[in-house]
Amino acid sequence: MNSNKEKGDTDRVIVGIVSRDRGEKLEYLLVSSMKDYGEFTGFYYPPGGHVKEGEDIRIALAREFKEELGIDVEVGREIAETGGDVKKQITHWWSCTASSFDLNIQDEAIVGTKWMTKEEIVKSDKVWPAYLILGV
Repeated sequence: MNSNKEKGDTDRVIVGIVSRDRGEKLEYLLVSSMKDYGEFTGFYYPPGGHVKEGEDIRIALAREFKEELGIDVEVGREIAETGGDVKKQITHWWSCTASSFDLNIQDEAIVGTKWMTKEEIVKSDKVWPAYLILGV
């Protein structure tokens, strides 16, 4: 389905999991936003955003990476579909391969980026709880 609204006007969100190999460990790209997320304001989470009405999910995810971080990604396979942290929201989790790790923040709402290993993510108290999709 390419429409953002489905199942009774449910909002569709896409999230991209980008990793880089640092020797024996993989690091995952996370961003932080100045947006008010209540108790999760200032937390880090995987990059992504909302699918516009009529927009293809893969195109939406590639657009979000370009708009927010100034990088091109190749969208791989869908990892999971979850109910989301917000009522009436479906989140689609995709693996992505970045063409470059030279990030250039384009979105003024993004206040920071971090590369973290699974171990660091588990220990952090500033990563959005949805990190569980990484299998940690």
